[in-house]
Amino acid sequence: MSPSLPASAYKALGIPQSTVKILTTPKPEEPSIVAPNLLNAKSPEERLAPNESSITLYAEFLLHIRTVTLFASLRTVHTCETKAKLNTDGSSVTVTHEGESATIHLPISVQGGGDAALSLPAQPPSKELTLRLQIEEKEGSGLLGTVLSEERKANIVPWDGATLNNMSDAGVHCKSCERILVASGQIKEWIDLPNENWAEMMDFWHCHKPDEHHLHDHTHEGVVGRKGYAAGNRLEATQEVGFVDLASFLLKEQDCEGVRLASENESPPTILGCKHCSHVVGTPDEPSEGWRIWKWCIGVQNRSYSIQKWISARLLFLVENQVIRKFHVHPSPSVSDTNPVPSLLIWVFTPDLFVSSSIPSEGGRQDPTRSMKVFYKRQTWAPLKPGEVETVDVEDVVFPTGLFEEFVRVLGRSRMVLPEGARRFQGWEVGLLERFDVGDVELSSGVVDGLRAEEVD
Repeated sequence: MSPSLPASAYKALGIPQSTVKILTTPKPEEPSIVAPNLLNAKSPEERLAPNESSITLYAEFLLHIRTVTLFASLRTVHTCETKAKLNTDGSSVTVTHEGESATIHLPISVQGGGDAALSLPAQPPSKELTLRLQIEEKEGSGLLGTVLSEERKANIVPWDGATLNNMSDAGVHCKSCERILVASGQIKEWIDLPNENWAEMMDFWHCHKPDEHHLHDHTHEGVVGRKGYAAGNRLEATQEVGFVDLASFLLKEQDCEGVRLASENESPPTILGCKHCSHVVGTPDEPSEGWRIWKWCIGVQNRSYSIQKWISARLLFLVENQVIRKFHVHPSPSVSDTNPVPSLLIWVFTPDLFVSSSIPSEGGRQDPTRSMKVFYKRQTWAPLKPGEVETVDVEDVVFPTGLFEEFVRVLGRSRMVLPEGARRFQGWEVGLLERFDVGDVELSSGVVDGLRAEEVD
């Protein structure tokens, strides 16, 4: 830009002083982008990658009502030119809008045939479209029977005692560095604990053991001691025996060659870490005189699972046993800290569904994905004060601090898989948590493969 003339240069022209001021004031720099750009109008997290469609598609298969609901989120309102087409075999849907298109593989095949056009609502014009699709059950396929089988209805959790006993020399490794925590063959027997209320059943166990009632007194006591059933109804960790519950192993310190106390400055220590990389793997269990190793921090025989699946298993267990669906989840409170801590109010809205999305996830999700839909609100938690009444329809749930932080992160990221219009519901935020499926515990692998084949054929 050329430099402005001084004010004295305009004096002989008789121009008003206000005009002279305008002429001598430097002009602002021209913007680098003259026209508005839709890709730059959004926040960095929401900007589109090159060649990425602005159309977001999401579908969920609700098992019990046997329908697929398709959500489409558009950049602008739909018009008569907006089209949705079901492909020939009913396994995917393509939505076209303003010259762009996006395709999603459905969680299960639906009725169609011959590239069927789907009817879109004419009014009112909207950026958010919702379609209900009818499921196709081919004669003799047994597809719905497979999806709704008893195996799938159960709260499937890997690494139960029976499965571990059937493995040849099951070893435990750190999920972070994959180094050995418990050597293969170190644990000679794996024993399932019934549930969190096992201590209430101890008297029944001791008095009714049909497989051991014939043993003499001293022999009986030896068997009880080996299994960890100690006097006073107290579980004790036993060397070379692994006790298994929903989300952890209870082991003797001597069996955990790759584990160390990671909080030696605390009294008593509260954290166990991997000797090789310091990754947190559990906590000491003083009442049981053992170490509790968390399943979500480890792998067994080169297999590990995402943390969110362990969280889902925990919530499903509570739903089944507490007969409620709302939980106040918070991290373990510090003994010295009386201030409120961040927490989540969780509502397990749909415990079981299959979902597909046109948006990829962090862990390389392979759709259809078995999930649960949860509603949640960010809150704070503090211990009840004297005189305060406990809420009867909401259960308090304590997570280890690291697990709670990962829970918050997973829910936040899962919302990005949903279309914008499906991320909130009446004041609640909506999130997804992946669930264990039969393939995760290697049950009926042929059935699982067959299901996926029929879904995409």
